[in-house]
Amino acid sequence: MAKLVLLILLIGFPSVTSAAAWCRYPNSFLFNYAGRAYTTMRAAINACKRNAKCNGITQEPNNKNRYTERVGPQIQSWSPTGETSWAPCPTTANWCEYKNSFLYNYAGPSFTTLQDAQMACLANKKCNGITQEPYNNNVYTQRAGPTIHNTSPSGETSWAVCSAFNNWCEYKDSFLYSYAATSGYDNLQDAQRACLANSGINCNGITQEPNNNNRYTLRIGPQIFGTSPSGETSWVLCPTS
Repeated sequence: MAKLVLLILLIGFPSVTSAAAWCRYPNSFLFNYAGRAYTTMRAAINACKRNAKCNGITQEPNNKNRYTERVGPQIQSWSPTGETSWAPCPTTANWCEYKNSFLYNYAGPSFTTLQDAQMACLANKKCNGITQEPYNNNVYTQRAGPTIHNTSPSGETSWAVCSAFNNWCEYKDSFLYSYAATSGYDNLQDAQRACLANSGINCNGITQEPNNNNRYTLRIGPQIFGTSPSGETSWVLCPTS
């Protein structure tokens, strides 16, 4: 998943404030080069701030880990080569809620309010989401994840920062016609990543099949039919407007 981590970088550049907040997005990239490549993140960000075409930085593991200026502006959270990107942090972060779900492994302290937990998670590079524990006084726990598991045995609820990857809308009792791939997936996040990364197979959504070990299947659609005879659930990218 695309993970939002708050980085406070002290960058000396006269046209901006000395403390500029940039956010780190693992396994992501921005389309199209906007300028040169650099050996350090600091140099790349300084250059990006001087470049009107630059909206972020992508580090390329297959290019000696060089930091490249990118146009974007959208951050694509499905890098096939394990790239990492940085962009100016949004003033506020939009979080997506996942009922009956959890992320594995604790990443830091717990909190009594969701807002406090989210603020801590944004500042914690190990944190990829929040899981609320009904069995533990409903505390909000920072979790490493990054996969969101939609099978909580205790009715937990989780939150992760919304992005092009995880901003999907859920449709109960629905399905999309026609498989876009022969294989299914054990978890929703892997299916969504495959759907986004393989536009050539014409994937427009995900349908979970209760009669097939609850596998998540890539579907062509694009129409969503809300009359599943087997209680299927489907997901498609939420409309932008």
